[in-house]
Amino acid sequence: MKYSVLICLFVFLATLMSCDDDPILDQECTVEGRWIIDGLEESTLYEFTDSLRYTIYSSEPGVFGTIEDAIPGPNSWYYEGDSIIVDLNFGNFLTAQPSFRCDCNVMDLSSEDGSNGVYYKEDYAIADCE
Repeated sequence: MKYSVLICLFVFLATLMSCDDDPILDQECTVEGRWIIDGLEESTLYEFTDSLRYTIYSSEPGVFGTIEDAIPGPNSWYYEGDSIIVDLNFGNFLTAQPSFRCDCNVMDLSSEDGSNGVYYKEDYAIADCE
């Protein structure tokens, strides 16, 4: 009986110690989806599929169409390590590290040149993210 209690206590402590306070680590965040660029929310949206990034401009402020309404020539993209690489054409590439917050609704992209972009999901109010 003594050993059973010790084993249960050990299992409980091991489980407790393996928990992490950061809920994002328990979620699978993805670049795929429709993202509005903070600061350009009335005009530009990127839609990432499994291998292409489409640029969709609004027909009226803040109203975006579908991939069929995107500008011609989507950009290919892929993961390399913990960075995404977007082929901007003509030998130009965007290399950036995505980090997610606010239950995967906000994505910060930090590029190699030091520039940063904040993107949020189309149906998310960025003001809700602290």
